Amino acid sequence: IKRRIHRDLTRALFRFVVIGAISCLSACGRAPDAVNVETVVPVASVPDLKRHNIFIATSRTTSDDPAQFFTGKRAQSLAFASVEVTVPPIHEPGKVERTKAPKPDPRRHFVIEKPQTYADERAFERSLVTALNNRPPERRNVLFFVHGYNTTMTDAILQLAQFVEDSDYDGIPVLFSWASGGKVTRYVYDLNSALVARDNLASMLGILEDASIQSYDVMAHSMGSLLTMEVGRQAAMTTGINATGKARNVILASPDIDFDLFVSQVRAIPEKYRSFVVLVSQDDRALRASEIVAGGVTRAGNAPVEVLASLGVTAIDLTEIEDESSLSHSKFRDSPAVVQQIGTTLRDKSTFGSERDRSGFVRTGVDGVLGLVGLDG
Repeated sequence: IKRRIHRDLTRALFRFVVIGAISCLSACGRAPDAVNVETVVPVASVPDLKRHNIFIATSRTTSDDPAQFFTGKRAQSLAFASVEVTVPPIHEPGKVERTKAPKPDPRRHFVIEKPQTYADERAFERSLVTALNNRPPERRNVLFFVHGYNTTMTDAILQLAQFVEDSDYDGIPVLFSWASGGKVTRYVYDLNSALVARDNLASMLGILEDASIQSYDVMAHSMGSLLTMEVGRQAAMTTGINATGKARNVILASPDIDFDLFVSQVRAIPEKYRSFVVLVSQDDRALRASEIVAGGVTRAGNAPVEVLASLGVTAIDLTEIEDESSLSHSKFRDSPAVVQQIGTTLRDKSTFGSERDRSGFVRTGVDGVLGLVGLDG
C-alpha cells in the first residue's frame, strides 16, 4: 500500500511540475488584452499599414472591460462581432508582434481596433454577406478558424490575423471563439467549454452555407480540433456532412484529442468525407504535457502519420520543422514555410486530399520536409 501511495504521489507531483513548466513557458508575462486600446501614436498616422477585417462568433460572455471585449466565461447563446487588425510594417512571418506595455505602437505591433457587435445572427450574417458581395466572385471564400486551449479573445484574434497575413489568404476570415479560460491551470474547464460549444459551432457552420459564400476552409487548432471533430461526428449522425460541397479543407493543427476518441470520431464519418488534414509533430511539447495529464494516452497531434493514414485521413508530419516559439505546438502559423505552404493550397482553391497520388504518399513543399500521407482506409 505504501508503495502504491508513493507511486501515485510521484505521478501527481510529476504532472504538477509539467503543468507548471508549461504554464511558465506559455502564460507567464502574458501580454495584456488589447481590443481598441489607446496606441502610442494614432493608427491613422502610420502609412501603408496592412489591415484585416475579422468577423467573430463566440460562446463567451461580453466583458465590462472594453480591452477584453469578451471574457472566458460561458454564455448561453452565441454573440457576434467584428474587428479590424492592423499589421505593423516591421512584421516578420511566423510572429505576432505584441507588447506587454499598456499601449501598443502600430509601427511595431499588431493593433486591434474598430470593434463592433451585432444584435443577433441575422445582423451578423447580413454584414458578412455584404462584405462578401463587395468582393469579386473568385474571392468570396471564408477561412473559419477555431482556436485552442488557453486562449483569450485577444490571443485568438491576433492568431487568426497573423495566419491570414502570412498565408496571404484572399478571402474573409471568420473566428469562432469558444469560452477558453485563458489559463494553463484551467485545462479541464477549457475541455468542457469546448464541448459546451458544440451546438454553437454547428449553428455557425450553417451560416457558412449562405449562397454568397463560394466555399470555406476550416482551420482548427489544438483543443479546437476536438470541438470541430465532435461537430463533424454529430453532423455525420444527423444532418449529414457537407451537403452543399462548400467545405473544401478541414485542417486539424496539433489536435489535442485523445487518440482513442479520435478513432471513434473518424469512424463515425463516412470514408468519402474523411478528407480532413491532420498536422502532427513528434516534438510538440504541449501535447506531451497533455498526454501526461491524460494518463499517458497518445494525442492525435503526436500520433504516427502511418497510423493516422490507416484511418483514411491525410496526415502531414511537421516534426523536422524547427519551432521553439510555441513549444512546437503552433507550427501551422509560427513556421513561415508551413503557413506559406498552407496558404498556397487555400489560395489555389484546391484541397490537400487532391494532392495525393495513387500510392497514398506525397512529399511536397517546404523543401520536401512535409510528408503527406493519405491512404484510402
